Amino acid sequence: MFPWLAYGHIAPYLQVAKFLAQKNHHIYYVSTPKNISRLPQLPPTLCSNITFIPLSLPHVDGLPPGVESTSELPIHKVPYLKKSFDKLETQLTEFLERSPQIKLIIHDFAPYWLPPMANQLRINLVCFSIFNASSNAFLGSTSEMLGGSRKSPEDFTVVPTWMDYPNNIAFKLHETFSHKECEDIVSDVERYATVLLNCKILTLRTCYEFEPEALRVLGKIHQKPIVPLGLLSPSLSNIEDKGDENWKALKKWLDSKQEKSVFYVALGSEVSLSQQSMHELAFGIEKSGLPFIWVVRKPPLVEEQFAEVMIPPEFEERVSKRGMVLRGWAPQLRILAHSSVGGFLTHCGWSSVIESLGLGKPLILFPGGSADLGLIARLMHWKKVGFEIERNDVDGSFKSDLVAACIKRVMVDPEGEQLRANALAMKEIFGNVELSNKCLDEFTQLIENITFVEFSLPQVDGLPPGVESTAEVPIENVPYLKNAYDKLQGPLTEFLKNSNVNWIIHDFEPYWLPGVAAPLGINLVLFCLFNATALAFLGPPSALLGEFRKRPEEFTVVPEWIDYPCNIALKHHEIVNHIKCMDDVSDFQRMGQLIQGSQFVTTRACFEFEPDEIKLLIKLYQKPVVPVGLLPPSLPSNEDKRDDKWGFLNSLWLELNNRGTQVWPSFDSVFWGKCGSGVER
Repeated sequence: MFPWLAYGHIAPYLQVAKFLAQKNHHIYYVSTPKNISRLPQLPPTLCSNITFIPLSLPHVDGLPPGVESTSELPIHKVPYLKKSFDKLETQLTEFLERSPQIKLIIHDFAPYWLPPMANQLRINLVCFSIFNASSNAFLGSTSEMLGGSRKSPEDFTVVPTWMDYPNNIAFKLHETFSHKECEDIVSDVERYATVLLNCKILTLRTCYEFEPEALRVLGKIHQKPIVPLGLLSPSLSNIEDKGDENWKALKKWLDSKQEKSVFYVALGSEVSLSQQSMHELAFGIEKSGLPFIWVVRKPPLVEEQFAEVMIPPEFEERVSKRGMVLRGWAPQLRILAHSSVGGFLTHCGWSSVIESLGLGKPLILFPGGSADLGLIARLMHWKKVGFEIERNDVDGSFKSDLVAACIKRVMVDPEGEQLRANALAMKEIFGNVELSNKCLDEFTQLIENITFVEFSLPQVDGLPPGVESTAEVPIENVPYLKNAYDKLQGPLTEFLKNSNVNWIIHDFEPYWLPGVAAPLGINLVLFCLFNATALAFLGPPSALLGEFRKRPEEFTVVPEWIDYPCNIALKHHEIVNHIKCMDDVSDFQRMGQLIQGSQFVTTRACFEFEPDEIKLLIKLYQKPVVPVGLLPPSLPSNEDKRDDKWGFLNSLWLELNNRGTQVWPSFDSVFWGKCGSGVER
């Protein structure tokens, strides 16, 4: 585990590490000494499965001595921390070289230099983004990140076209400028795009129940497994710890207030407002007239006397009867969980949002300027679980009257009633430990049972650069894709020689595979995704290899080997279209050679639907034919809650029409009348 040097990253990584350790995986948690010392003590049962690896942070000019995390720096000095972090490459390489037992690195966005190192050491990479799916989807594909259509700051203030569902996810103009302050020579987007290109799996701190559409978009644009790890809500198990005297005094004050009457204010450890903005915020809090707790942290590297003037003179005296100002650290989770707290004025850090909604508390959205905080504010506003304080789009300025109005709307005004109800309902998702554990279980099973082996598709003349699937090319270019696919024989052979693979389950294309597998003692299973009827029509290997049916017209009649009444044959135009996508080795020849070279054949069928056809295939192939079932997709539970587009379609269209009266026309991305299309009709 290798997180970025920010506590908002370090803590979720530890949560995942602990879960994996419970499943008897040994975790090497790599960070710097100071960050490791800040972590909570491990339960005794996990100590033997988690080893902390402290790497000394190298000195760089501009980084204050002893600093090891973003919370210790103003935003304009974060680039120095990134430079120092990049210098950890040598220490990490040395550790990995002497640790051959490590097979997987779960890493953050920052180490763009990690892929070549991992590739050389044959270590698989999993990128764990602690951000949500919507923020990730907003960034777009890796090609978009590395120099796509968005050139100016204004381009980032509109919802991108690839987010093809109703949403409001975009930056305000002032947010695009402020994030630049923490950029290094290698931008955060370049770092993230580089690790995304090279990882086997992208994992996120979210779940399908909250962001189904954004997760779908991510799968589409990245073309690799996108695995939500759940929201990783922090545990409340020790919330009533009687040993904390500061909490006792604070709890006594909260106990004296009415239920849901207090709003809590905290802007995180890394958001620093100017003195003018802090004063304007304070006046807004005061004008709301409601009880509050405000946690004020001293900005990093600011002298104490200057930090004191961040709060307006005499502010604390004026609000002393209904408000508390806490300096430094505060027990945020305990405060939010108290019954007298009814809302949270937050900087929109994802961890803070998760904590608040995990306890059913609505959000007063006041996003900081860095990272994705503005995008999170738009997402929460759109989901109607929070309301954003109105600010000037260009410079981010705001008025105290608008702060007060937003606080009252979320806390007490009638127009905020639905918002408060929505936030309470979100507790069933954000506070659901079982749901997070289910996501973590699925991720654990994935990394335990599947190793992703990636081969670069060789370039061939005629194949457009970057194309890796039939969905990306017209029918006349598919032969070039097959030529490139056949060139994978070399790298696959090298991989198999150096692995302990015993079986290969393969498709109809790699006709050269039997010649590779036989000398290595590897068994082959042909898994054909067509049904048994289509396979029966194609015939035995001898027919596929050219002993029968020379002309297209011969494919338009039921073949003689189908010995039961049926009408299974192609139309003339269907076979002509299919021939267009063949290269020098036809699909029939590929299939025939693979049937001959496999130990048995599997098909996406079942005896209940195609009993005669499956029996005929056994006769034609003279080897076992095993139906694997129809493999239907599962219908998601609570679908209308998980999918905004489905909710709109269901409630505003389908339910208004009579049962059984609607038709659903749909064509897949490679629809061009291939052989199976006519047979299956």
